[in-house]
Amino acid sequence: MTMLARAADGIYDEPELRAVRPPLELQQKWSALPEPGVLVVELLKSREGHHFFCHPFAGRIAHIGLGALLAWRVARDKPGTFSISINDYGFELLCAQAFDWAAQLENGLLSPDELDHDILPSLNSSELSLRRFREIARVSGLVFQAHPGQQKSARQLQASSGLFYEIFRQHDRGNLLLGQADTEVLLQELDVRRIRFALERMNANRVVLTRPKKPTPFAFPLIVGRLREKVSTEKLADRVERVLAELERAAQR
Repeated sequence: MTMLARAADGIYDEPELRAVRPPLELQQKWSALPEPGVLVVELLKSREGHHFFCHPFAGRIAHIGLGALLAWRVARDKPGTFSISINDYGFELLCAQAFDWAAQLENGLLSPDELDHDILPSLNSSELSLRRFREIARVSGLVFQAHPGQQKSARQLQASSGLFYEIFRQHDRGNLLLGQADTEVLLQELDVRRIRFALERMNANRVVLTRPKKPTPFAFPLIVGRLREKVSTEKLADRVERVLAELERAAQR
């Protein structure tokens, strides 16, 4: 973050900074550069929907929990389905519906208060617990993988375990397999102390809210990470190449 602060001041005195000067300058031109005491949030509308990009630089583990938590808090007042993408530097929330993120931020969206109360419901509403439950269902024998020579497809197995998951959530909340999934996510994929520390820092920072017309250099990797799970490698490469070309043309204007 210290090096980014120097870049924000136009100081590129380190080899590492000079190597990434073009994308950093483009990031600053289209949006803003994160620096100590500053949290950059970007709102973007595309054909996919409404994007919320947040760049806390809190690490991948913290961003997993932060993404699920903020999506759940926003959806309490206005139901919506979010796709979440994370990396080491930030996270993206994508929804077909528009939300008033500025008002949400002003009304305590980043508050660490009630974290212990909110974290488990946000976990249940995300795909983290479901993904862990699928593995537990397979290992425990809850999901039948078919006789030898009649292997079920991954999609069929996911559908079967997903159905059990929804039934248990609605009608058997005390189910041991469900509890095991939640426990494993909390212990292995989420660090509540790290999430709390990140929220405290984010809440104390000055929020810079920008509305770029195109994905910024910091937002672009999050979009690619999300698309990687939905399209084939060849299709993804084509889309990445096309978007990169658009970014280069826009940067030259």
